[in-house]
Amino acid sequence: MADKKSIDPKQLATLISLLDGYAALSVSDPSRIRKIAKSYSEDDPEIKAVWREISRDVDDISGLPSSSEEIMKQSRRLGILRPVMMFLPLIVLTIYYVLLGTRVLSHLGEVGAYAFLVIFVGAYLFSFYVYFSLNKKLSRNVNAYYDRHMGEIARQRRHIKLVNQRLIDRLAMIIRSEDRDPDKYKFSLFHDDYANINVVSEDKNSIYTVTVKGKSIRKEQQ
Repeated sequence: MADKKSIDPKQLATLISLLDGYAALSVSDPSRIRKIAKSYSEDDPEIKAVWREISRDVDDISGLPSSSEEIMKQSRRLGILRPVMMFLPLIVLTIYYVLLGTRVLSHLGEVGAYAFLVIFVGAYLFSFYVYFSLNKKLSRNVNAYYDRHMGEIARQRRHIKLVNQRLIDRLAMIIRSEDRDPDKYKFSLFHDDYANINVVSEDKNSIYTVTVKGKSIRKEQQ
């Protein structure tokens, strides 16, 4: 049927990886999952049904850190700093050229003008360091919070993993029915105990590169 041909195996594999990350508490932006899942709303009723079934679980897991006042405080600080980081270079250059055009810097001489610019660049680099440090600290605290409170979302994690198996089976069916080579659609998982997958490799962080089980196509060059 035409609707089956419209399914992009790469996108579906990405969705599977993201959902498995939630089951493993390696949480990414939930909007990415929603975007991919909703793109299938008309193309594949089965995938639409799966997303409807587990969307609440994704929300519960992604929203867990919001119950921590400390994490929310750190998140607000980053929310303020993020737009500053985006526009600070433009602001610095604008101020520099305005001062240059109004001849304010001319009174400082060439060395003074360069020193003025170096101060602004230094301020930007310092702001970037602060942002990077706060972001890293926030990620550490979020991970620690998940570790302490994982029991509160154990049911959601199990449910996502269970339903994710259906998406893996769906991906395998698409690849087999369209006679595609599964090796062209490798994706990453935190768990290797799903059915219908072949583990290709494992990295030092115990993240598995896998393919779904299917017919490996080896077409010889004519």
